[in-house]
Amino acid sequence: MNTKEETPVGNIKNANFPVDASGTVYHLGCKKEELAQRVLTVGDYERAEKLSKLLDTDVKIEIRKHRGFVTYTGAYKGVPMSIVSIGMGIPMMDFLVREGRYVVNGPMAVIRYGTCGSVTNVPVGSLAIAKDSVLIRRNPDYWHPSKPSNISPYDISLPCESDPELFENLRSEFVSQYGEERIVTGTNASADSFYSSQGRIDPNFDDQNDKLIDQLIQTHKNIKTLEMETFQLYHLATRSVAPIKAAAATIILANRLSNDFLSNEEKTKLEISGGKACLEALYKQKL
Repeated sequence: MNTKEETPVGNIKNANFPVDASGTVYHLGCKKEELAQRVLTVGDYERAEKLSKLLDTDVKIEIRKHRGFVTYTGAYKGVPMSIVSIGMGIPMMDFLVREGRYVVNGPMAVIRYGTCGSVTNVPVGSLAIAKDSVLIRRNPDYWHPSKPSNISPYDISLPCESDPELFENLRSEFVSQYGEERIVTGTNASADSFYSSQGRIDPNFDDQNDKLIDQLIQTHKNIKTLEMETFQLYHLATRSVAPIKAAAATIILANRLSNDFLSNEEKTKLEISGGKACLEALYKQKL
């Protein structure tokens, strides 16, 4: 394995889009040929390390950067593939897609594989494929002393769609792996925080979110899952000048209605088998 260990990015001369003289981007820490056109992104660094063992070549490039990204680039069944752990949240997904797009020539396919909560009666341990995604954003103006009377504490966006072809490839691989009955498809909601914008009640803060989940269910009839990254992936993929196909799958880790939570043992099993299904979908995706 070729390894590049947490070396700092060189001097930057462009504050608009920070890149050093070698072409290494500031946050992701990659330059040309260090990120493949097909990318599997996860949040958990250990999950990325486990899934990197599914790559079929000894020659991987591991890039560890101080900005919180770990990238493994090799091949899967002879097709160049990258696995990138990004941590959590919309800003980290934004860094990945924008800086990844900068260093990759040609069309891209990006699949997110993460964890989520269910806001319906779908049991924990199910696998969800997001056909589309909405954004839940906390609106700080609601708490301002001079706020207008018609303002809401949270805004819910219109949906952004997945790529239909990659979505279907991903769904097909998951059905093949787990069976139709364990797979759910529908609308995902990405929140700008784990607590307030996902309707979690915290007595230490005035969040005004006790009706947020009910509102989400009422306004989005096909809502299935709640997490923090997918919307930004879908939104940027649809806004990219060069083509980016995007899809996302998640392990339902928690059920917000029943308060159930998946065991660590079962989560670990699903991380590997589901990650393999994601790699298969990327492998079969034409660019």
